[in-house]
Amino acid sequence: MVQSNPPIDWSTGSKSALVSIGTHSLHLSISGPLRPPNTPLIVLMTGHSSSTLEWAALIPLIAPFARILTYDRSGLGKSETKSPPPTITTAVSVAQELSALLKAADIPPPYIMLAHSWGGILAREFLHLHPTDIVGMVFVDANSEHTFADPSTFPYPCMNAVQGSVSYIEATGLAADTILSQEQGAAVMQENTRPGHLEAEKAEAAGFHGGDFDVLQEKRQLETHALGKWPVSVIHANGARDFQAVYDAGVAAGNGTEEERRLFREFIADLVENGGERARRILDLSSDERLRRFRETKKSGHNVQMLEPELIADEVRCCSQPQSLIYAAYIRRATEVRTPSESIHLDVKWLWRRWLVSGDKEV
Repeated sequence: MVQSNPPIDWSTGSKSALVSIGTHSLHLSISGPLRPPNTPLIVLMTGHSSSTLEWAALIPLIAPFARILTYDRSGLGKSETKSPPPTITTAVSVAQELSALLKAADIPPPYIMLAHSWGGILAREFLHLHPTDIVGMVFVDANSEHTFADPSTFPYPCMNAVQGSVSYIEATGLAADTILSQEQGAAVMQENTRPGHLEAEKAEAAGFHGGDFDVLQEKRQLETHALGKWPVSVIHANGARDFQAVYDAGVAAGNGTEEERRLFREFIADLVENGGERARRILDLSSDERLRRFRETKKSGHNVQMLEPELIADEVRCCSQPQSLIYAAYIRRATEVRTPSESIHLDVKWLWRRWLVSGDKEV
């Protein structure tokens, strides 16, 4: 008789495993305090071609107060690749794959989405698939339908010409300033040069350039406040500083024509003047202005998770803090009112929202 492995209880302890989604297996990890039923789980959506290794400094800051799930997309980190490997990975396909992973692992909602860079597009496609399962979203210098004038050609030709062979992580200071340990940084670099990773990176770039932003914009999530009356937080980083550093290093190396340099300078100037307002538009996902938080950092460039992870942890805390309160309310209402389970779930949502808006801890 073939014996199957017992199911994993993902609600407690620090656990990692490869989980089959049918076509292949994805690697996920969960850590943090015990997760009682109907309390939020933080789900991390990393940026373009980024494994969870880049987030090694943040996880220990969140795990003491909230349960957090991290996973590697197909071909990245410890996750397997589909066979044959896809030539294009779209935001929609990533959201579908995450849905399959959560179902296969039997990890129920509600979820709080934590998204960085292109992960902002991915998280919102997941919101589209599960509009009633998301009870908060935290965006870390995330992309939206308003980030780029033309996503299909970003980075723009003028930027590539001026950058040339200049190292982004060296020019921006990320290599020197990251708070990752030497061992953690080496692991990220090794992962980013692995052949399977490079193949997955190419497929994700095809999705990024191939219409992901247009597909999301057609859903009109900002206009319809798709998140409803749930909290949304946006961290806007000093990305202009990164681009300026790359520009300066490229010019010093003699890269780019005068026209290409002019276009690059215009891009940076526009980012300085309008980047923050474009980022603010993500706040419209929530229909309640009292549940919208916007935070800017001048210290960190795009990779906030490797420079100021405490900022991200603070915003996650704002979304996840009411967990114990809601669970207590859930138990009391379940025993005293004997409401059907579905109605109880709605009561829990109402109580959590009340806590966030008013700070009223007397339920």
